[in-house]
Parts: sequence; C-alpha cells; structure tokens
Amino acid sequence: MNKKKIAFSVLEILFVLVVPLALVIVNYTSWGEEASAFKIAFTGILLVFVVLFIVKKVILNTYLERARQTLTQHKADLKVETDNGKRENLVNAVKRGQMLETVITYVFPFLLLGGLYVLAQALETAAVQLSGTVGLIAASVLVGFLFGLLAAREVK
Repeated sequence: MNKKKIAFSVLEILFVLVVPLALVIVNYTSWGEEASAFKIAFTGILLVFVVLFIVKKVILNTYLERARQTLTQHKADLKVETDNGKRENLVNAVKRGQMLETVITYVFPFLLLGGLYVLAQALETAAVQLSGTVGLIAASVLVGFLFGLLAAREVK
C-alpha cells in the first residue's frame, strides 16, 4: 500500500466511525452523581447502532470479502502444493484465516446484543437532539465516503 492509500483509508475510518461516535458521546451521554454512573440517552444508543451498522456495511464487510477471497486461494493452493514446508505454512494460514473470519463475523452480533441490553436499561430516556446529531453524522459519513473513493483510486 502506498502512503496516499493508507492516509485515505485512515481518514475514511475516522469519518465513518470515530467522528460519529464522538458526536453521539458528546450529545447523548452524561455522568451521574457518582463517578461510575455513566449514562447514555435512548436516542444515543440508537445512533450508536446506526453508526455500527454503517461501519459493518462499509468497512467490515469489505474486509471480510477480501479475507474470504484470500482464504479460498489458500485452500486452493493447499490442494495442489506438494512441498511439505509450504503445505504447513498454508495450513497455518488457513487456520488463522478461518479463526479471524469467525471472530469478525461474531463481533457485530455481540455488539448488537450488548447494545440491546443497554437499550432496555435506558428506555425511560426521551429523544432530544436527534435531528441535529443525525445531520452531523451524515455529513461525517459523507466525508468518509469521499476519502474512501480517494483510497479506492489508489492502485499501488
């Protein structure tokens, strides 16, 4: 990867994940009377779900597709490879790839279930600043999309 592609990819992640989550935290969280009483509003939790869904669709699904292609290639190479050293390396690569794929596949459902638990705890809170925050998140994701396009143009 060249420096431009790395920079554009980092900026894409920044504007698709970090900035939207920061907006939600700033607009929808508060500290209670005790130092450990961190609270997040109902709409803040919903916005976190939306941001995580966008991240899954834009970043994780793309990464998973590439990882699956690599895994398929390793499996195909394993079938025809005769050198024991290379076979051992391929077997290890397939094991790592399958484990990574499984972990990434289950991360989003675990986050969703955890969020649903927190959401059930926060149902008493009302929606207050939803439209402004959604607009800022949309603008941030748009900027991330533009950096994603710039990163996609880099071939090296």
